[in-house]
Amino acid sequence: MPSTPTPSRYNPLMMLLHWAMALGLAVAFGMGLYMVDIPGITPFKLKLFNWHKWLGVSLFALLMIRILVRAGSTLPSYPASWAGRLMVLVKSGHWALYAMMLITPVLGYLYSLAAGYPVVWFGVIELPVIIHKDPALKEVFEELHELSAWGLVILVAGHVLMAVKHEWMDNTRILGKMIPGLRVDKQ
Repeated sequence: MPSTPTPSRYNPLMMLLHWAMALGLAVAFGMGLYMVDIPGITPFKLKLFNWHKWLGVSLFALLMIRILVRAGSTLPSYPASWAGRLMVLVKSGHWALYAMMLITPVLGYLYSLAAGYPVVWFGVIELPVIIHKDPALKEVFEELHELSAWGLVILVAGHVLMAVKHEWMDNTRILGKMIPGLRVDKQ
């Protein structure tokens, strides 16, 4: 049985999912920072909280799709010069990103439920209420959601910085694997 050649780039669907999630994560984080600083409870603040939840559920769904697409795709190989410890760091970083993209919305969902607010996606689909209002749990999940969001921001920043470092400082053309139109080194 002939083997499938290793592509030099990610497939267009993986690129689309990657950039849609990058944009969605940036908006969700920015919205989260902004809305928590609005004093009191206003209709606008409540609207932002709902939009933030809808975006979190949407990003969770996109992540599930992304995992399935990734599992069914032939991925480009890493540069041959990346070996040993560097490969452990690269793969650990990617696993950590996926874990935090999964954990952060789950903690937000639990925080909303513990605060006594069910999550109704786009005002239409009510997600299951798996825990009931509990002020003590609300505090715990609020703190964990915030910490996980900051952890995700740190991981994303590290991901971007390392990609830029490899591209321009190490002269390893890897950005073209995920950005259409850029040159990519043949492996």
